[in-house]
Amino acid sequence: MLLAAACCGAIGCARQGAATTNPDAGMVFQVDPPQVYVAKVKNILVGLPPTDDEIAQVSADPSALGGLIDGWMQMPEYQAKMMVFFQLAFQQTQITTADFTDMIPPQGLGFGGQMPALLQNVKESFARTVLALTQAGRPITDAFTTKQLMMTPALMELYAFLDTRHVDDNAAISDAFTKANPTLTITLEAAAGPIAITDTLDPTSANYMHWYNPNVGKLTNYPDQACNTDPIVLPPDSYTLHTLLYGAVFNHRLAGSKTTACQTQVTTGFQMAATDFSTWKMVTIRPPAAGEATTKFYDLPTLRTASELVVGTPRPGFFTTPAFGANWPTNTSNQMRVTVNQSLIVATGMAVDGNDTTSPKTTPGLDAAHSTPGSPCFGCHQLLDPTRSILQSTYSYYYYPQSDPAMQAEKGLFAFQGVITPVNTIDDFASTLATHPAVPTAWAQKLCYWVNSSACASDDPEFQRVVGVFKDSGLSWNALVRELLTSAIVTNTAATRTAAENGQVVAVSRRDHLCAALDNRLGLVDICGLDAVNAKKATVVSAIAGGLPSDGYGRGSPIPVLPNQPSLFYRAGLENICEAVAGMVIDGKPTAQQPNVKGWSSSSPDAAIAGFVSTVMALTSSDPRSAGATQILTQHFQAAEAQGVSASDALKSTFVAACLSPTSIGIGL
Repeated sequence: MLLAAACCGAIGCARQGAATTNPDAGMVFQVDPPQVYVAKVKNILVGLPPTDDEIAQVSADPSALGGLIDGWMQMPEYQAKMMVFFQLAFQQTQITTADFTDMIPPQGLGFGGQMPALLQNVKESFARTVLALTQAGRPITDAFTTKQLMMTPALMELYAFLDTRHVDDNAAISDAFTKANPTLTITLEAAAGPIAITDTLDPTSANYMHWYNPNVGKLTNYPDQACNTDPIVLPPDSYTLHTLLYGAVFNHRLAGSKTTACQTQVTTGFQMAATDFSTWKMVTIRPPAAGEATTKFYDLPTLRTASELVVGTPRPGFFTTPAFGANWPTNTSNQMRVTVNQSLIVATGMAVDGNDTTSPKTTPGLDAAHSTPGSPCFGCHQLLDPTRSILQSTYSYYYYPQSDPAMQAEKGLFAFQGVITPVNTIDDFASTLATHPAVPTAWAQKLCYWVNSSACASDDPEFQRVVGVFKDSGLSWNALVRELLTSAIVTNTAATRTAAENGQVVAVSRRDHLCAALDNRLGLVDICGLDAVNAKKATVVSAIAGGLPSDGYGRGSPIPVLPNQPSLFYRAGLENICEAVAGMVIDGKPTAQQPNVKGWSSSSPDAAIAGFVSTVMALTSSDPRSAGATQILTQHFQAAEAQGVSASDALKSTFVAACLSPTSIGIGL
């Protein structure tokens, strides 16, 4: 990795631990001391530096690390970092509003200034669900079958809207709202004054489906100003009503014209409140009982208080969320194969790749073009096609309820990595994923990648021991976190087969780790601008952070994309970020955006440098590297002043040097 040369020499990039011989590699193995591995583990879990007391506890009794981890897992910083991990592991991220065009043709998710907040809700929902499940002591596999989701009112609206407007395999749209209200019109108006939403939603009111939008009649962006009328009358279409809630005036007709269209306009006349994107609650998703109506997506007062969502679209587990569907769209050619393969990757850590020796006796749903045994594609398709059949019989290729009777009648056969079992419902598929024997190893390995920036050796006895503890705990996520992060695989306190195969991996601090560390160590609030719900004014840091390397998954790959190596762009971006942060923490003042930012004064450079070493570089006073780091930073400050630089600018430059040090921008030192 890229190291700041001066600071590398100052802190000593060597780990200063005892040397032993690694029996797996026949080489000298360097043992890490508590100062190194406690800092690594705490940074991974909460983005904070260790304290002298924590180092002292582990130095006196290495088993004390487990208790420290238990405490760190109770911190809000842990919840925030683990939410990012679960978004990645359950493949709910890597999406934009444009990715919903295939799911919601032809326009996509919607329009306007609230769409980034809705998109963030979509990404976060399942990760928040998993956090709630694991905090309640439920096994990680409950996330494969759950019909409860952490949702906001805005997200409930989206799910209920998707249940109202169906798209079949041939892209034909069927709108239940239009069918139920063929003669109704939707009216947007301003001049008559505000309209109570209770009247808007009351079919007996003269104002039924009349919505107040103060921008109506005042829009100037229409090429044809004849479109700029008050009121605007819209057709009874669920997409029109969905976008109306977010302030958009969807493509409508000129008053009195059946042909002239007025382009979509984005306004600030939101029906959605800001709290509709930030109020999270656990919601049970269930089908309607006999004669029961489904949830009205436009009934915002009900959505704000309800704890149930009644929809006809089955929604078990991680693989039925809008985020997963937008991430991995399918079509009439792929026919759910990508969906089932990514589901297998999430659950079992393995993909259908032609190396699986599982051979089902029957192959329902096998594509005729790939049905010849011995053909190049048969080995994969005999597993993919029967397994995907249950998805194909449940959902259209746009992820709506399947309406084709022939497709509905097709049942599936799960055949993957030694498990062959019929799946007659989508719930059967979810349960089969949850009970697959590959799950414990897969999820231990996902955590390995996140913590060590590389895989654990699957044949490592220590890794197998960790997996065994995970199994014995009933697949408790917290038990796995504690066991792996106290293991020598992570702490590097003993030679392991993983260390022999991988060496000592030191990775650059990728975006989510880096941004969490900056926020949590320096008292900053979303300095990288990753929170769309509580969006702040764009800054230099937020502009750069969007381009920093971050974790991800590629289609068909069980191995996450982990950019571990530096580049010139990474180096330049980090330097600019550190310079921008220096301007906030040196001789700065709290602002409305950053009310609790940590600060140091150039009139007390020694105290400031001590803070840089302990807080930014994560080196406690007991760390043998601390004195060297303090010396080099002091010399840096004095040299800058000697060149005529002001004390304030000299200290800012010194902060940048600390910010770019190996222990600040790396993981594993």
